[in-house]
Amino acid sequence: MQFSVRRSIDWRVKTRYGPPQPLKRNIVMIRIALFTFALLGVATAQAQVYKCVDAGGKIVYSQDPCPANMKPGTMSRNPPPAAPAAPPVDKAAKGESVKSAAPKTAAEQEQAFRKRQQDQAKAAKESGEKSAEAQRKQENCRNARERLAQNEIGGRIARINAQGERYYLDDAQIAQEASRARADVAQACN
Repeated sequence: MQFSVRRSIDWRVKTRYGPPQPLKRNIVMIRIALFTFALLGVATAQAQVYKCVDAGGKIVYSQDPCPANMKPGTMSRNPPPAAPAAPPVDKAAKGESVKSAAPKTAAEQEQAFRKRQQDQAKAAKESGEKSAEAQRKQENCRNARERLAQNEIGGRIARINAQGERYYLDDAQIAQEASRARADVAQACN
């Protein structure tokens, strides 16, 4: 009985007070090693770069010093100065450019966001209308071609009058329907 009680007490002590000390030392050593490797990586990133210009004016960048037949060029860390901006056309445009250069307030950012949303909604609506129009045009073309094919097949064509009675078209009426169908195809399928 004593053995099992002692074992449970050892387990409680180990879980309450964390891992034993050798494991903590190992974690510290691993961190120190990783930090050292990171510093070595930074030190190697500071390599020297040489700019060499050959007789033809071609620029070559190298880690090695320039050979005797090439002229060393100069490199600067500062970027070249930017070209001066074009003067504004009028005072209103100048006021807008100064205003746009300043940081925007939260209200201006919200207003710009809402304007972008409205523009996107408008563009989506226009593209939806264009696709619907294209679909209607395609459907009209398909219907006109079907009517033309029906009239060109030949045979008897029947229609229903206002009283609900069926009647058949004669040859002149079929030719007239066919010419109307050709005109519809030309108009709808262009």
